[in-house]
Amino acid sequence: MRSVYGREPQLFVCLGLVDHKRGFGMRKPLFWRRAARARPLPPPSPSSESRQGGWDGRLCGSTVASVLLIGIVIGCYAHPMADDFARAYKGRVQGVFPAVMEEYFTWSGRWASGTIDYLLTSRFDLVRVYPLLLGMNAALLACCVYALLSAARVGVSQPQRFALTISLLALYWVGMPDPGETFYWLTGGIDNLSGLALSVLLLSGLLRERAQTTVPTGVWLSLLAFTATGFHELFGLLLCLTLAGGTLKMWLECDPRRQLWTICLAAAFVGFILVYTAPGNALRQAEFPLARHLALTLRLSLKQGVMHVIRWGLDVRLLSATALLVMLPPATWSAQGQATAANKRALAIVAMTWILAVAAGFVAASWATGTHLILRTLNGIYFVFVAGWFFVVVSIAQQFAKGGEPLIAFSAPLRRVTVAFFIASMLLTGNTSIAMTDLRSSVPNYSRAMHERWRALYAARARGEEDAIVTRLPVRPRIFIRYFEVRDDPEYWENKSVACYFGLRTVRLAPD
Repeated sequence: MRSVYGREPQLFVCLGLVDHKRGFGMRKPLFWRRAARARPLPPPSPSSESRQGGWDGRLCGSTVASVLLIGIVIGCYAHPMADDFARAYKGRVQGVFPAVMEEYFTWSGRWASGTIDYLLTSRFDLVRVYPLLLGMNAALLACCVYALLSAARVGVSQPQRFALTISLLALYWVGMPDPGETFYWLTGGIDNLSGLALSVLLLSGLLRERAQTTVPTGVWLSLLAFTATGFHELFGLLLCLTLAGGTLKMWLECDPRRQLWTICLAAAFVGFILVYTAPGNALRQAEFPLARHLALTLRLSLKQGVMHVIRWGLDVRLLSATALLVMLPPATWSAQGQATAANKRALAIVAMTWILAVAAGFVAASWATGTHLILRTLNGIYFVFVAGWFFVVVSIAQQFAKGGEPLIAFSAPLRRVTVAFFIASMLLTGNTSIAMTDLRSSVPNYSRAMHERWRALYAARARGEEDAIVTRLPVRPRIFIRYFEVRDDPEYWENKSVACYFGLRTVRLAPD
């Protein structure tokens, strides 16, 4: 070194503490400069567009939650009726299994729904816990839909799958032909919705990503397929068609789960045959003299199918919800993204299976009755339509979206208009409008009158009376079933069912 600091040691230069030209203290150390360059910049402030997108999501979520809250509140005012009392009494007197067997040979082959209905109605006090039983049926459907979304890897997180589940259920409730026939009537709900829920659960089990299927899994899925067809012969047929389409897809792709799909298809077909060929179905067929007429079936199927499908497909609620979904890149709501999207052949199979299932629903229902579709049956077909619609939309988005971009690009103003249409249509049309009108007027008065009727029947039994007279209902809400009611004739089947349930000999309406 010259003197002491004439030449800087090379070690300090290598460490970056000094500049080899300027000496000590002339610039910041090298590690300091590198740390400054590596220090992350503060996050940019969110743009107005992203903030608007966040508000759009909150508004849509609040709308869906409000619709479901309205549906739940309406359910709290529901009361048992008709078959609820009849099956409760028979289940208590005869026992659940003998009652189901008698019905299988004399009225209906729906052994699975009959077993659950007889069990619930005979073991619980219908007057006190009826809304809770209705809620169990709706909760089963919600859980099965969530399981299907998880198995199909739609939704990248649990909160997102939960949001998609409640959105689908809200759309279904608002647009279904008559919620009173299923959501607010226990017998109708078990016959129609419970079987569809188990079918959805079966599909979720089959769609799970599992290369090697274990024997226990195959056994319980086959039992589930067999049981799901025991709720309703029509929806059992639709389940068989869905499984047939899925089995074809699995075999064409040489998927390791193809044997499992084949076994479940066979189990479902056996269950469907067991229900369809029940002796009770042949006896009940006598009540429909126009059933099984080919020309009438084709005419009714074409008329009703085209009318309902066009109305459902052009529903502003469904279209706006679909537009909101395709505005998002598939990678933001599907863990599969583009890398594992179905090929075009598989997409065609999925779409054709859905179309065939919806068409078969109208044809089979028209063939069985020869009349216009019963609304609770139409509710089930509508569920198949909505669920299949979105399943096909998801498949198309995964197949054709490019580079993480949305399937269809929308400008910000158009997105806001779509959000406005969705919110307005969900809150101001369909069953939401009917329910809100009923809540403001008829539903509270109806529920109060029904509670007074039940108290009067309990009081008559407590006094040791055998015959009871009940007052007429002041109002009948549109959201509930309106044709079930006791009559002036004490021998009418519904009068007898109510009388037997409350331990009376006869029940009849008071004269006007």
